[in-house]
Amino acid sequence: MSIFLWILTLSTMIWSSYYPESLDLNKLFAINPSEVSSNIEQSWWYVLRFFSALFLHGSWQHWAGNMVLFLIIALPLEKKVGGFWFMLIYLVSGFAGNMSCISQLSSSSNYLLGASGALSGLLGAWLLLFPTQKISIIIPIGFYLQKAKIPILLVAFTWLTLQIMLQLVSNFDYPIVWVSHIVGFIVGFFMAWLYRITT
Repeated sequence: MSIFLWILTLSTMIWSSYYPESLDLNKLFAINPSEVSSNIEQSWWYVLRFFSALFLHGSWQHWAGNMVLFLIIALPLEKKVGGFWFMLIYLVSGFAGNMSCISQLSSSSNYLLGASGALSGLLGAWLLLFPTQKISIIIPIGFYLQKAKIPILLVAFTWLTLQIMLQLVSNFDYPIVWVSHIVGFIVGFFMAWLYRITT
């Protein structure tokens, strides 16, 4: 499932970059925050966009930033929990992350899209399921590259603290909605806890 999601997001990014005139994916599948209430009143099917928006990205930099983290986390997590639970954690975390943005962006007509909330959920799930594991990183020291291993607990704590700080100082004009990361992380953590107690 993780490979399928990666290919799907790559495909939508290619289409959005090179064939937007043929079919505007953002218009069909992304969320327009300022129109959410009116669109849901007209049709509850609009709620599905809180899922479909997870597979769209605004730029190649946006896609690459998300997918690098995705490849590091997704494959070992899916191997641990299986395809069903992996998809459940991904979709529920992403849905919750998108939902958390609506009140903050209620007056915005810019599209809400991207997999950040879902990826944050995967990180939260990773923390609960692999709390003692370390992540290998490369640290540049002058002209040398030093490999180091950092505990996932430290990485997750530092990352979550940073997201909370950025949300607190955000002027709401920045293209990243930090609250979706925070909510996605928390939901992913508790989804992994639910997996643990039910399997």
